[in-house]
Amino acid sequence: MLKLNFKYNIVLSLIIGSSLLLNSCSEDLLDINQDPNTSTQLALPNTLAFAQVSLVSNLLDDPNTNAGSFSRMWYTTAIRNYEQNQGTYSNSWVNLYSRPLANLQAILDGAQEDESGYKGIARLLKAYTFSLLVDLYGDVPYFEALNPEITFPEIDQGEEIYADLFLQVDQAIQELNASSEMIQGDMIYGGDKDKWIKMGNSLKLKMYAQTRKENSINSVQGFTQMLNSELINGLADDFQLKYGSEQTPNQNRHPLHVNHYNQATAYWMDNWTMANLLNDGTISAVTGQRVSYRNVQDPRLRYYIFRQVPGDGGGSVVTCAGGGCPIGLIGNGYLGRDAGDPSAFSNEGALIATFGVYPIAGLVDTDQPKTVSASDGSGRGIFPMLTSFMIKFLHAEMALTTSVEGDPLTLLREGITQSMEKVRNFGATEMPAISGSDYEMTDEAIAAYIADVSAQYEAAETESEKLNIIITEYQLALWGNGIEAYNNYRRTGFPDFAETSPVMGNPPYPQRFIIPVSELETNPALSDYSPDPFEPVFWSQP
Repeated sequence: MLKLNFKYNIVLSLIIGSSLLLNSCSEDLLDINQDPNTSTQLALPNTLAFAQVSLVSNLLDDPNTNAGSFSRMWYTTAIRNYEQNQGTYSNSWVNLYSRPLANLQAILDGAQEDESGYKGIARLLKAYTFSLLVDLYGDVPYFEALNPEITFPEIDQGEEIYADLFLQVDQAIQELNASSEMIQGDMIYGGDKDKWIKMGNSLKLKMYAQTRKENSINSVQGFTQMLNSELINGLADDFQLKYGSEQTPNQNRHPLHVNHYNQATAYWMDNWTMANLLNDGTISAVTGQRVSYRNVQDPRLRYYIFRQVPGDGGGSVVTCAGGGCPIGLIGNGYLGRDAGDPSAFSNEGALIATFGVYPIAGLVDTDQPKTVSASDGSGRGIFPMLTSFMIKFLHAEMALTTSVEGDPLTLLREGITQSMEKVRNFGATEMPAISGSDYEMTDEAIAAYIADVSAQYEAAETESEKLNIIITEYQLALWGNGIEAYNNYRRTGFPDFAETSPVMGNPPYPQRFIIPVSELETNPALSDYSPDPFEPVFWSQP
């Protein structure tokens, strides 16, 4: 219950603190807590704002945490050996349906004819949410799920849901094009309908890339068609929510900043990720091979990872030398964990490497390690859901593996460049002192990194080797978004963890999330459904 209240307070305080809401809406702000299906007057700006913030906050909970663990971004003790059970997603499942999706459906049902812009935005957000539910769970209640006249909705097949989502996006774009009203309460694009149309087109493009192995969908034709549409193509178009900086009386900072900069809960950074940022020749203790194929340090390292402790020449952590050092150190203060490592313990919170400035608005690592606190950084973090660099990486994958036109290496370089630009600009905004310092990302460092990656790509002899490089670079750019990294791994089989850093204990890999037992036991329509976490979702099957 405490966990739910914490997320709920973040949602409300972020809405209250936003300058995007007009003063005329503030009097009825708390009315959005009522059931929108029974409300006699729908406050569209408030409902839209609540839906957007609650969507992102709930995605950043168990879905992003566990997907990021499965894709080796970070390590959590609860999921270190992929220990999903039928209670793992109970809160996030209920919350996604009952909060953002219920409010989005309320907008679709309650908006008037001259409010088609609200409908278009709500329909796009609903399509995005259900696309992720399919990606994560495979099959979910959809067609009957938000119908107030149906108490027990049936489960629907993922491929059928995806087919309808394509149609929903098209309808949403039509609604946005027909809209003439001013959109208020939009926490993401500030009511800019052109940007929402770009988001819709980009969502379809991502879904076509996601389904390139699925024969029932002509993904090559659809992807090519979307390349000729208006897409997210710059930082200003990125589909993301930005949190606030307030701590008291209303907490509205990025949830990962709240959880990691006060030592309340913590992820260990996965050693695979840190080794692929350091690129210093780290050797896997299991395979005896280099964990990274690169030879140049990633310029994003200091923006992604902040060290809380120094390191000495022997690789031990200075601050724990007297009491015995925790294992998991890969050198120079980068204390993390290997996936499956059973040795983590709770009092390491002040020792482990943690999140830097991007994307949670913490600190840039300036070689001054310290135990981070709530006062460090602004907390004005983001959750990058669909960005310009994602479009480039997906295009590179499609150009390499299908008949979609484009040069994969050029697109790979463009994807890395756009990611670097995004991270550097974000760091300069949230930690201005980094600009012009010795720790700022430089054009020269970025160019050297891209040249190194390009050389490795050009030296690759097979399509698989090249795809591994594209997806590995994509994953590093995705830092903070574990859901898309999990999608990429299941779709492509890359990054190649098995060769570079296998999971300790070698547990079977989960191909989907498990629908919680609370849903299965209370919904008679699902009484015969038995979720199998090792059955691939429809788009990941060859």
